[in-house]
Amino acid sequence: MLRTLALAAAALLVPLAGPAAEPATLPGMEERALVSREGLAYRIFIAVPQAPPPPNGYPVAYVLDGNAVFGTLADLARGQTRSQGGLMEPAVLVAIGYPGDAPINMPRRARDLTPAPATPEKGAWTYLTPEGTGGASAFLAFIEDELKPAIAAHFPVDPARQALMGHSFGGLFTLHVLFTRPSAFGTYVAASPSLWWADGAIAREEAAFAAHPPRGAQRRLLLTVGAYEQELHPGLRTRADAEAVARKLADRRMVDGARDLAARLAAIPGQPVDVAFTVLPGQTHGSAAPHALLLGLETFLGPAASQARQ
Repeated sequence: MLRTLALAAAALLVPLAGPAAEPATLPGMEERALVSREGLAYRIFIAVPQAPPPPNGYPVAYVLDGNAVFGTLADLARGQTRSQGGLMEPAVLVAIGYPGDAPINMPRRARDLTPAPATPEKGAWTYLTPEGTGGASAFLAFIEDELKPAIAAHFPVDPARQALMGHSFGGLFTLHVLFTRPSAFGTYVAASPSLWWADGAIAREEAAFAAHPPRGAQRRLLLTVGAYEQELHPGLRTRADAEAVARKLADRRMVDGARDLAARLAAIPGQPVDVAFTVLPGQTHGSAAPHALLLGLETFLGPAASQARQ
């Protein structure tokens, strides 16, 4: 038996015969380069359903940190559509990423996804600098004035059915858009939003939103957080810096902060936002992302979304 296993393992090391390897591709997925009016380059990942569009066009989900999440999210969405035996409507996925192959481009996303702090001298309560952050409003302008028109010019999409989804700083940006330009999207998915950033800079925007809630159609917000984003996961307690990490998690109050935010938004008179709050059991900040984004797609495209429109 040992000899058989050894021979099988050796066979795996033999180079495959045939032509040189090519990058793997999946049906309906493409990438386009886009340079903003400010001269910033983006990688735009797009997944288009194989099913024909409905009369008003496909719904569209815009997803942040495209380099990190597009492949997983697009493949999950493709497998969960009704034509594949799933429960979700077909939709166009547009994931916004950055040049290069790194899953996370921290300098670029820090600039794009963080709102301006209340006072520059406070900066961003982290290792980032004020000069490299605070560009959320400019990034939103890029999405609204440049990216959305480009997508609409190339694909049959429904402008009335659009969602924005983001994790961490992306979740923070998602809330920034909801609070400052709520009509931009109908559904918002804020996964593990960095509410702590810049000593809670997003709280100013929340307060202005609550004081003057938008009229018209109710917006939907899915707010998620991992159960182990406020306390250290048992599997990480052997880390050399476990005590310092545990203190940082406790200080940032990711779970309590998200829960409190959901309660405040649900209590706004007139209920301009339909809020759903979910704690993802067993998940840390990083591992919560794919779970939250899949749940976000289900919220946007699943049976409950169809019933809400009826």
